Amino acid sequence: MTLINQMLKERRIANYLAYALGEIILVVIGILIALKINNWNIAQLNIEDEKMLYAGIQRQIIKDRDILKSVIDLNHKHKNQFEKAKEIIVQQDREAIDTLAFFAMTLSQYSDFHRSSNIYETLVNSGNLKLIRDHNFPGLLQELEMTYNHINKLEDIHWDIILAELSPAIRGVINYSNLKVIDPERLYSVDLQNFFVESIYLTAGKNYVYEQALKQINIILGKIEEEIGSD
Repeated sequence: MTLINQMLKERRIANYLAYALGEIILVVIGILIALKINNWNIAQLNIEDEKMLYAGIQRQIIKDRDILKSVIDLNHKHKNQFEKAKEIIVQQDREAIDTLAFFAMTLSQYSDFHRSSNIYETLVNSGNLKLIRDHNFPGLLQELEMTYNHINKLEDIHWDIILAELSPAIRGVINYSNLKVIDPERLYSVDLQNFFVESIYLTAGKNYVYEQALKQINIILGKIEEEIGSD
């Protein structure tokens, strides 16, 4: 084999290796591009799933907010009635006996915001928590659910007080069928006055937690608006 033939052979081998290497590089680049496109598609699907998740949470939170606002209004109404009733008893205003009787009957009515929804727990159990890119958002949901649990306990306490204390306090005092006062002295008694005072404090405490929940709801809704409109 002459030197020229040897050089031509080595050049052909070099060209083949370069070609083969180029093919390998193109295949690798193609795989990387395909992976990038696939990852991008997955990311886009995750973003859409996240938006749907946010939208579902938004609908539920808005419903809670609307109900809570009505409950707050009702709680304020009862609190104002209880304060007026207390003053009637303190002043021993016998001319307002019918009004006092009416307020005494409303003691059995109370604002009730029992919420059993566990949004955060549902996200964890469903595996959808990983779709939430804002790592602070789940904490906001946890705080709201803790507030809901606090409200539920207050509602249970309120109902227990009505059953344990109110029934004995007004039994035989008012005719439930026509709201006529049967025992005026007990209607104007310190015992009933104390029950009104207790109810005032309880409604005030409930209102504080209601407002706390409303504030948390508004923060969550604001975050959702940011996330839904950010992509």
